[in-house]
Amino acid sequence: EVIRQGVNMTIYVEGKRSFDGKLLPFKKGPFYLAMECGVPVVPVTIVGSHKLMPKARFRIDPGTVKLIFHDPIEPQKFGSRECLMETVRLTINQGLPAEYQS
Repeated sequence: EVIRQGVNMTIYVEGKRSFDGKLLPFKKGPFYLAMECGVPVVPVTIVGSHKLMPKARFRIDPGTVKLIFHDPIEPQKFGSRECLMETVRLTINQGLPAEYQS
């Protein structure tokens, strides 16, 4: 309902933070929502956050985090949620430094 009203949402598709900066498996729910509502997905690559706030710690260390906002991806162009999810994953992964790509 909220998405159909035009409210923008941020959803972290991995569902939790990575220990090592590499992508974790994606949750399927956000891609189901995008396809059902026909709203674009804007992939965002986040680089370096695992160094500033390692898992199991609540203190944030000083440093720099890089955000890369990729072009929107229209879910209508995909025949399945899995294809959309894989395209978003590849897009985010390409924004990571080589040592963090999977």
